[in-house]
Amino acid sequence: MTRRGAGVYAVVGADSYLAEQAAEGLLERAVGREGRSESVQTVRGDETTWARLLDLARTGSLFAERRAILVRGAEALKGSDDGLVEYLEDPAPGLTLILLAAKPDKRKASWKRILEQAEVVPAEPLKGRALRARVADELRRRGLEMDEEALDELLARVGQDLRRLMGEIDKLQAFAGGRSRLAAEDVAAVLGRGLARPLYEMADALAARRWDVTLRLLDEALEEGEAPVYVLGVLHRSLRQMRAVRSMRQASSGEMASRLRVPPFKVNDVVKAGRLWTDEALAQAFAALGKADREIKTSVDPRVALLGAVRRACGAEGEASRGPRRGR
Repeated sequence: MTRRGAGVYAVVGADSYLAEQAAEGLLERAVGREGRSESVQTVRGDETTWARLLDLARTGSLFAERRAILVRGAEALKGSDDGLVEYLEDPAPGLTLILLAAKPDKRKASWKRILEQAEVVPAEPLKGRALRARVADELRRRGLEMDEEALDELLARVGQDLRRLMGEIDKLQAFAGGRSRLAAEDVAAVLGRGLARPLYEMADALAARRWDVTLRLLDEALEEGEAPVYVLGVLHRSLRQMRAVRSMRQASSGEMASRLRVPPFKVNDVVKAGRLWTDEALAQAFAALGKADREIKTSVDPRVALLGAVRRACGAEGEASRGPRRGR
């Protein structure tokens, strides 16, 4: 990168967590961590103009040799951008100008110039492997380990919001209490406390092989805006619980409550639901959810994929023998 416009940075992208991290890194590099009240000025794009911003940038300070201006919501800057090109060509010495813009209009001459001449730091939401790698890196940084199943559980429960993911990792770190390795059951125990009631009921309905109730609650959750991958994770977790129940048929109620991390009063219901499943039925159900996962990732309508998965998971025999049931 050339020196031209080296004092101007554009942090571009809709992920507020990544944007804030990038801004903090730039501020630390520009003015350090101490004494920012004198060296850093923060403005909002919807409350100022290009002319006012450029005036602020060119105005020196008697109190700080190195300065920084942080513009939040910079895509909303108003007015004429006269003088912007000249500033990008010859930025004020000792000043770092940081423009945070979730979605700048690249058709505008001002933003076209900025994106060409400033140093651009991407802050777009991470997805897929990139998101998974970022979360794994954060876990390693904190000295925590998760197997693939536990990481799947975390991402299914929280979704792609990196800020929320970091907050949930804070909870998991506190829960670990010095332990370094966390299993899927640990993730479920910590994050399950915030599970919304309809999804909680949907998980119970699937465990009881009540396909009609599961379908109704699943449809309701999607209508309310729950992410399909999150709903799929809840269904998958319910089946894992049934698999665990079948492996503990000789265990006491207290032991089951402890290992399954369910309230003691719910153990009988969980055990009763476990009796409705065979190893073959569980294998079929896991295969159905796996197919839905692949379909969602290949642009099949998530609602169609999930509703079909529930029917296959419960099995034609369960549908025929039980018939539709109302409520719970």
